[in-house]
Amino acid sequence: MFIEKIFKGDPRTSLVKKNILYSFLIKGWSCIIQLLLVPLTLNCLNQYEYGIWLTINSILIWIDSFDIGLGNGLRNKLAESIAINDIHKGQIQISTTFVMLIMIMVPVFIAVYLFITYNNCHTLLNVNPDIIPNLKGILILSFAIICMTFVFKFIGNIYLGLQLPAINNLLIVSGQTVSLIGIAILSKTEVSSLYSVACIYTLSPLFVYIISYPITFTKYKYLRPRIRLFDKTELKGLFDLGINFFMVQLAGIVIFSSSNVLISNLFSPSEVTPYQISYRYFSLAIMIFTIIAAPLWSATTDAYSHKDMEWIKKTLRRMRIVMLLFFVCIGIMLTLSQIAYNIWIGKQINITWEMSTYMALYIIILIYSTCYSNMLFGIGKIRLITIITIIEAIIYIPLAIYLSKHLGIEGVVLALITVNIICSITNNIQLNKLLTGKADGIWNK
Repeated sequence: MFIEKIFKGDPRTSLVKKNILYSFLIKGWSCIIQLLLVPLTLNCLNQYEYGIWLTINSILIWIDSFDIGLGNGLRNKLAESIAINDIHKGQIQISTTFVMLIMIMVPVFIAVYLFITYNNCHTLLNVNPDIIPNLKGILILSFAIICMTFVFKFIGNIYLGLQLPAINNLLIVSGQTVSLIGIAILSKTEVSSLYSVACIYTLSPLFVYIISYPITFTKYKYLRPRIRLFDKTELKGLFDLGINFFMVQLAGIVIFSSSNVLISNLFSPSEVTPYQISYRYFSLAIMIFTIIAAPLWSATTDAYSHKDMEWIKKTLRRMRIVMLLFFVCIGIMLTLSQIAYNIWIGKQINITWEMSTYMALYIIILIYSTCYSNMLFGIGKIRLITIITIIEAIIYIPLAIYLSKHLGIEGVVLALITVNIICSITNNIQLNKLLTGKADGIWNK
């Protein structure tokens, strides 16, 4: 009876609630994994090596996201096709996306392989070749695996389009679980190295996606991708929306992931470690917030397709209350941060109070922005977000370099705060204009 009361409401709201509950269970485990992985990996690597791995991993994220927005384009277009019960069109969209991802992957890997082979990667990443002599081998192996994962992870976008983000989260956390098991075993051996850590971290998600492929398309046979169903006319629909998602995604990656590379170059790979540990601690808040916000993306697409603006307004009011509760939680996390660090990783890594304060503020701004952007993504009105995030990405690197010269590593986080404030404000304004029917010009694109 209690469970029925929780899930009551219209079918769309009920599905959102179920996905939030399931995602909480899944992401709760994900949060535990993220916390456990840090000390376990530090048992395998020293602070310098761990900083190098974090820097390499941030570059891998760039490649992993280089789908030119096809994944998110598929997510929205598939949700629209399902909403109007055009299953065959959905299968064509999936088939077209799958083939295009393969076509993108091959030249990307060749380009990256040639770049790594003919450039001094030690100098680019400010890595001492005497400490890490096999850096090129680690990079090539990692990029090869990521390029394969790049294709198969589109399965997650299919579940997102089906309004089943909990399943997408399950795939992600399953890969993290395999990584945790692998790193835990490695930490108990005498053969731990940066190379072996890179293998475990990159192979784990690929392993999960390859297993999930036949399982997914046994259950959803009617969506199974087929090469003969590739339709270049569908590319326009996928790319028109997808390219905007890609630009937003790419700009976001430049803004955050380049921080590791900047810190490694401006200071030392070892300094990446306290920065990332602070981020991982406070990012627990945004991970949990995303559990609540993620189902709203495809649900908003469905509501907007049916012109149910009242549902969107009602949901937004609830999300604003949730957002305020998270701000209070982050304040508590900041107050207890030094105690939490000591329990989590001991006193081997020094994280300043200033770093924690700036990082807490950065996460607050991300949550505020995400509250509105997920609904804008669902509606598909993201031209303004695209423009603003590109401007932010252009501003970020020179601003981070300038502030880091005066404030040290904390200046990099302050730069993150500064550039992300812009989009958080415009997201709020645009969504309110759309919901009140006052959006015109760039606000309605």
